[in-house]
Amino acid sequence: MDIETSQPAPEAPAARNWLETVPTDWDGYVAFRREACASREARESLRSWLADQQAADKLGLGLCAAGQPAAALRHLKSAEGDLCRLLLGWCLDRTGDPNGASAAWTALTASTTVANRAQLSLLDLHLRDRDAEGAAACLQALKTGNAPIADVTYAEGVVAEANGDHEGAVASWRLALQHDEAHADARFRLAHRLDLLGEDDEALELYLGLDAGDGATWIGALMNMGVLYEDIGDDRAALRCFRRVVEADPTNERARRYRADAESSMHQYYDESRERNVDKQNAVLRIPVTDFELSVRARNCLQRMNIHTLGDLVQRTETELLAFKNFGETSLQEVKEILSIKGLRLGMLPPSASGAGNMAVISPPAGEGDMNSMRITELDLSVRSRAALSTLGIATLNDLVNTTESTLLSCKNFGQTSLDEIKSKLSSLGLSLNA
Repeated sequence: MDIETSQPAPEAPAARNWLETVPTDWDGYVAFRREACASREARESLRSWLADQQAADKLGLGLCAAGQPAAALRHLKSAEGDLCRLLLGWCLDRTGDPNGASAAWTALTASTTVANRAQLSLLDLHLRDRDAEGAAACLQALKTGNAPIADVTYAEGVVAEANGDHEGAVASWRLALQHDEAHADARFRLAHRLDLLGEDDEALELYLGLDAGDGATWIGALMNMGVLYEDIGDDRAALRCFRRVVEADPTNERARRYRADAESSMHQYYDESRERNVDKQNAVLRIPVTDFELSVRARNCLQRMNIHTLGDLVQRTETELLAFKNFGETSLQEVKEILSIKGLRLGMLPPSASGAGNMAVISPPAGEGDMNSMRITELDLSVRSRAALSTLGIATLNDLVNTTESTLLSCKNFGQTSLDEIKSKLSSLGLSLNA
């Protein structure tokens, strides 16, 4: 009989004193964060170490590196040092207090250790508030101070992009990377702009050049990379990206939802030929009835019944049409003939809740024509939602409000998260998807 020998249990890794030397400037903090977020084991070690700490500065810095701004906030409020005050501004901004963040960063513009980073943070805040004068002041301070040329050219690119000069922004960020190829902010901004321009390969290469030490830019890069990987059909790579975000930032609900969508999409079957057929039918249903030769009586009756498209028409039955005043057998025969031309029939679709056709083109209310012609790119949607709408050929707000939830959800990689985002955006404009 074989005798089973016991194997010694592996030794637990030695506990690490993560902040034995507390950094005092931005570069020191980035180096600490890079080590702390280099792996899952490192992140778990940091979180375990933080549980035994008492010092406000160590707790604040450590929790920031662990991606927990809300938890870090109360410790940083009582911590000393310019770096802690800089991160206090970051935590205030992340937790919904931009005014508090502005005050914290403004007080640091004369700092000998973090002034440039404070100016860059203020610049971004001013541009988000559409404060062109404040942004110009920050840019001028960077130019006249001791800011590295990479920071100055990066800031010029941010201002150019805010002014709609995307080519100028790209040129500035490329220049910033020539001066400092490790400039995380310039790398991320350039990658994101190229991503929007459809330059997927270069965008991915730039995103891959970021690492965990680059903080929020690294998180943003992973999220955008996940969407790009989904677009090219690499669902496993996309899922890895979203999982890494959740590991690094357990409080990131958006990443959790994207991870869930990615996991679901790996088990979904996508019938491309079926989707093409559905799209063709939808296009037919949007054809106006005025495109066909009808008698004046039939045309007028349909107009009074609010039937404008073939989609409206196929939701009505023969009985409903014949019940309408002046609509007789002759008009009914005309209608049936035009439907047969397109392979349709009366009553083939259930009526929508609004009583209008599911695929009918919605005419914008008086005074809202300009809003309905708004381009989708102006709605400030996530990369994933924009990519899905582009796949469906939805380019304007009017296209979107004439689309149903089921059509959107039929698009590959378009999940409930994207649908909720779009419905929320439309609701803020007083609009909704077609029933």
